[in-house]
Amino acid sequence: MTRLKKPIDYIEELLRNPETKALGEKLQKQYDIWIKSLKAKDFCKFIDLIEDNKQLIGVAQFFGKFRAYSLEEYVYRLIMKKCSLPEGIKVFWGEKCLISKPNESEYCMEMDIIVGRKLNNCIKPRIIVDAKVELDASRFKTALASFMLVRRTHPNVKCFLVYLRKEIDDVLLRLAGSFFDGVYSLNLRMDESEDFLKAVQESISFDIAENLKS
Repeated sequence: MTRLKKPIDYIEELLRNPETKALGEKLQKQYDIWIKSLKAKDFCKFIDLIEDNKQLIGVAQFFGKFRAYSLEEYVYRLIMKKCSLPEGIKVFWGEKCLISKPNESEYCMEMDIIVGRKLNNCIKPRIIVDAKVELDASRFKTALASFMLVRRTHPNVKCFLVYLRKEIDDVLLRLAGSFFDGVYSLNLRMDESEDFLKAVQESISFDIAENLKS
């Protein structure tokens, strides 16, 4: 894990403040539960606890990043625990993906989750995962643009989008669906985590030597 600030850091900030210490203790307890079980119900309880205490948590940026990074960590841990990775292939959280071509100035762009291998200062991807707490039209288009930039350099990369809540018109989702290799819900009402992990594992296994050779 390389994201500089992680959910546990937000919990520790809450624990240090006397006014939010009790909430921090509740979050710490639920965090410890879901990172061990990796069950959607346990993770969603953690997210609900954050959202139910939005006023107490305070600063909007703190609240938003706390939720976003929590979902990223959940996806990261799911792949790490449930998927078999060949030698040389790793899961990267919050690191930068190479999006420039060999004849261009090197440019790397941060992605939520990357499965691939380190190449100098960037990651050469096999899989990209974008995680959204709320999937609305704006966030959907942002993910789409990111995936298109990655595929400009890595046309065979697999691109997955996961979310907790869908706030987007199904028509738009269908129209742009061909640009994604899979869109999966990770909430309690429709937990598609097993389908997501199966797709990730199949992508890791498929022709990996050819796609990731130097």
